[in-house]
Amino acid sequence: MGRRYAGAAFVLCLAAVVYLSVAPGDLSPTSGLPLDKVQHAFAYFVLTGLGLVAFGLRWPLLLGIAALGAGLEVVQALMGLGRQGDMVDLIANLSGETLAALAWLAWRRRV
Repeated sequence: MGRRYAGAAFVLCLAAVVYLSVAPGDLSPTSGLPLDKVQHAFAYFVLTGLGLVAFGLRWPLLLGIAALGAGLEVVQALMGLGRQGDMVDLIANLSGETLAALAWLAWRRRV
C-alpha cells in the first residue's frame, strides 16, 4: 500500500473510530458485541498501523493517537448518551497502538 493510499485509509479509519466512539450507545453498530476490549485494541492497532505506513514513525503521530483515545474516553464519560468512559478501554486502546508500533518496528528491521 502506497503512502498516499495509506494516508487516505488512515483518515477514513480515524473518522470511523471517532464516530463509533461518540455515537449514542443504542445507535452504535458495535453495541452489544462481545469482546469489547479486543475491538478497542484492534481499532487502535489498525489506526496506528495505517498512520505508521502513511507517515512513518513520528512521535507526534503516536502521542496524537494516544491523546485521541484518552480524549474520546473523557467525551464518553461526559456525553450521557448511553456511553461510558472506561480506563480499561483506554488501556486497550494504548495496547493496540503499542502492538502496531512494535509490529511496524519489527517489519522495518526486516526490510
